[in-house]
Amino acid sequence: MNKNYSRRSEISRKNAKIALKRGEKDRAKSYLVQYKAYQTKVDRSNNIRMKIERQIQAIEEGTLISQTGDVFGGIRDTLEEIATKASPAKVAEIAEDSDAYVSEIEEAADILAGDPEIDLAIDVTDELHQLETEMLLDQGGTMPEIPSDDLQYIPDYDLEEEEAEVKSKDQLKDEIDKLRKELES
Repeated sequence: MNKNYSRRSEISRKNAKIALKRGEKDRAKSYLVQYKAYQTKVDRSNNIRMKIERQIQAIEEGTLISQTGDVFGGIRDTLEEIATKASPAKVAEIAEDSDAYVSEIEEAADILAGDPEIDLAIDVTDELHQLETEMLLDQGGTMPEIPSDDLQYIPDYDLEEEEAEVKSKDQLKDEIDKLRKELES
């Protein structure tokens, strides 16, 4: 509609120029009145469209604010639930119990591990001195070098087991997330 009014207003203006060139002032005035009338309609239509767009923007912004408020409300409720379950008193009790269990496990590990030299009655002092002597001879009297990254111990565990453990941690996390969603429902 605006395009039509704009096109008509321009045509009226051009016709007014033509009428003036022909010396027809009354007709030129008539075309200019049409021009102004069409311009007024274009302006009115633009104002209406601007008001509608403003209302639409207000609706969109209000919807976003409302949804954000709902999200914050959900976050608050979740935090409240977590804070209740993880109160400082409960956490302190859990930490204390955990420390006691760790101490017990370490004590049990010390009992089981023992000292292989003593338990098996093996003395490796002579072999250790021999290795030290061989290393000194290999260095040829130079200052000992600091071991670099390529001198790493060979692990006595399987790397694939660690990767499986990492995967299982991810799986556990996914399960925990699913359970949380079920609790929220």
